[in-house]
Amino acid sequence: QDVVSKCLKKDRNQRYSTINDLEKDLVHARQEISNPTAWPLLDKTVRRPSARSHRPKLRRRWLVSAAIFVAVAGIVATAGHFLVSHRVASSSQPQINSLAVLPLKPFDARDNSLGLGIADALIRKISQTGRVVVRPTSSVRRYLNDDTDALAAGRQLNADAVLEGSVQRDSDQLRIVVNLMRTVDGFSLWSQQFDMHQADVFTIQDTMAQQIASRLRLQLDNAQQSRLTKDYTSNTRAYDFYSKAIYNLEQRGFGISTKPQMDETIDLFRKAIAEDPNYALAHAELAYAYAWTALFIEPQDSVWGEQAQAEINRAQEIDPQLAETHIARYLMLWSGYGGWQVEAAIRELQVAQQLNPNVGHTELGSLYQHVGLEDFAAREFKRGLEIDPTSDLLKDTIVMMHNIVRDYDNELSDNQKYFPSRGPSVWYLLSKGRLNDVQELIDKSGSKIDWLPQAKGLLFALKKDFVSAEREIPGILSQFPTRDPEYHHATYDVACIYALEGNSKEAVKWLTETAASGFSCYPLFGRDPYLNRIRSASEFVQFMTRMKEQNDKYRRVAEGQK
Repeated sequence: QDVVSKCLKKDRNQRYSTINDLEKDLVHARQEISNPTAWPLLDKTVRRPSARSHRPKLRRRWLVSAAIFVAVAGIVATAGHFLVSHRVASSSQPQINSLAVLPLKPFDARDNSLGLGIADALIRKISQTGRVVVRPTSSVRRYLNDDTDALAAGRQLNADAVLEGSVQRDSDQLRIVVNLMRTVDGFSLWSQQFDMHQADVFTIQDTMAQQIASRLRLQLDNAQQSRLTKDYTSNTRAYDFYSKAIYNLEQRGFGISTKPQMDETIDLFRKAIAEDPNYALAHAELAYAYAWTALFIEPQDSVWGEQAQAEINRAQEIDPQLAETHIARYLMLWSGYGGWQVEAAIRELQVAQQLNPNVGHTELGSLYQHVGLEDFAAREFKRGLEIDPTSDLLKDTIVMMHNIVRDYDNELSDNQKYFPSRGPSVWYLLSKGRLNDVQELIDKSGSKIDWLPQAKGLLFALKKDFVSAEREIPGILSQFPTRDPEYHHATYDVACIYALEGNSKEAVKWLTETAASGFSCYPLFGRDPYLNRIRSASEFVQFMTRMKEQNDKYRRVAEGQK
């Protein structure tokens, strides 16, 4: 009202003197409108469910609030149109190449999963078009309980545009308010309020996705348009359980201590499927949860792998066009459960990226690095950082991938770039021959060193104390079951201990086991100085010949050849 009143002042000196002044007040008005605490959107009076007499009053309040909102929003939109026309006349609109969809802020913290679920749905819909880079759910989740301003969040995420919003639930009614802004100047590209029955949330998500695509000027073909409006369930209870499960899955961890949290996640996915047995996306994400448990939480229990495979098959049967199904299948194929099928795992991730170009880059980069396709790995990691430049998980993976191929100089460099507080790793010190520093580190904080038996075994071998080095081997191998994703790194360290000793027969035996369990990194085997003493041995020469043939085959698969 203040903005309108000032625009209509009879005295021109009391009106806005510049477009910029008008814009500042309009932006402020927009922020007040989109702030769920600034409007009496839904009646918050505590009442007994049987108090039906209050419903007409609630409806009147809601209608009055809605009328006020529409009136003000119309004025803001009209003035906004004038501003857009004015700006277009003077300069072209900046190109939008990346988007951050923030979790919708709930009026009630118990609806956190709903706000994140709607954001997750929009992220999936828009990213599947392949026309704009969309920051993944994992990168925006932290803003759900954070008071960071939307524009500041968009800039932190290095996104050209940001979608903010709020969601309010009252019984089976929802109110959603959204605003799409350019991060460079805070200009609102689109804002809208939706009042709906909860069952209409899927239709509203489609509308929102279409509006975002339109305002970002995405040129979509028929297939991309279809993906934009694709819904995975019409059951609101199933969707509610699924949203809560996704919220939990985003907080998954490693090791048996994280199992209670994963058990809760799995239970929520199961409840979603109980409500809608044909909810393919819930089946696919449940498969991923089972696979994660099988590989990273409880690898000694084979039941998780069996359940993961059953859910993968069910999801694929219902909907063969889900990228999430292929990512879950990749996890199982490139593991002890799937027999370390490298070629099939690569193809699954390639299909996932065809269905959704924004997914699978960390996974594919890690796989390529393990099988010696380091140039392909670098490309995937680069693309992953373009999609999510804030991902500590991806940055940590990049550092780790340098480590596993003994590229310790780049490991140190990227550690200092991404994680300045970290010092040189024990593996870096070993590679530089700083054996006294390693011994001091082990003596001072040995129990805190990851893979301590490996560090001690290699230290003894480099000191030429081979008896003590071999004593560490049982401890190295006992850390990981054969199905554990870390098993092949343990076997490689055992091979290196034997190679430093000059025992080519045992070294090649464990190199062969390493390659057979998913770590067939031909370039590493060719350059690792720990293997130098056995390079002329006939068994090592034959082993390297086999590895070269296998590496060439993997390269053809990565290049898309049959």
